[in-house]
Amino acid sequence: MAPPVKKRAGFSLTELVVALAVAMVLLAAGLPAFLRAYRLYELNNAAREVADILRLARYEAIRLNTPVQCVIQASGSNPGYTNIWVDTNPNLILDATEKMVLLDSSGNLVDGGSVPGTSSLISTAVGSFAVTTPSPTSSGVWFDARGAVKPPTGMNVSSTVTVYYLTSALAPDAGYRAVLLMPAGSLEIWAADSTGTWQQLR
Repeated sequence: MAPPVKKRAGFSLTELVVALAVAMVLLAAGLPAFLRAYRLYELNNAAREVADILRLARYEAIRLNTPVQCVIQASGSNPGYTNIWVDTNPNLILDATEKMVLLDSSGNLVDGGSVPGTSSLISTAVGSFAVTTPSPTSSGVWFDARGAVKPPTGMNVSSTVTVYYLTSALAPDAGYRAVLLMPAGSLEIWAADSTGTWQQLR
C-alpha cells in the first residue's frame, strides 16, 4: 500500500493576488503623507545646515582670534544651488580645506520679500531690534574675534539681527524656515506654514 501524499502548506494564487492588492492600496494611501513628511525633513535639515555653518564660522573666529566671514554664493557649477562656506583665509574663494554646505531645491535660501508673515516673526522673535536680510545668492556675515556679529556698515552691532529665509522649491506647501543670527552670535530657527504662521523650532 502506497504511503499517503502529504499536502504542502502555502498560499494559493488568489490569496497572493489579494495580499498584493491590499499592499498596493495601503502604499497608495500612505505615500503622499510619507513624501510630505520627507519634504518637511529636508527643509528642516537645510535650516539646520545653515545654522551649523554659521555656528562653525563663529567658532573659527574665536579659535583663530581673528575676524572670519561666512560666505554665501550661488553655485556656478550647479544652477539653483547655493554654496555657504567658512572663509578662514578671507579670499572669497572656496578652498579645499574650508568647510562648506550646499543647498539645493529641497531647501534653499530665498529673498525675505517673498516670505509671508515676516513682520509678525520679527516682532515676536526680536522685538525692537533692527533686522538685516542678506542676499540669498551673494552675501556674507563677519564674526569678530569674540564671536560677535560684525554689523553691516551704518548699523549698530548691539541691535542688529541677521535673518536668513529658506523654502523648498519642490514642496511649497512645506512652508518656510528662518535662521535668526543674534548680535552676540547665538542662533534660533523658526518655522512657518505656507500662510506665514511662525513658531520657534526646539
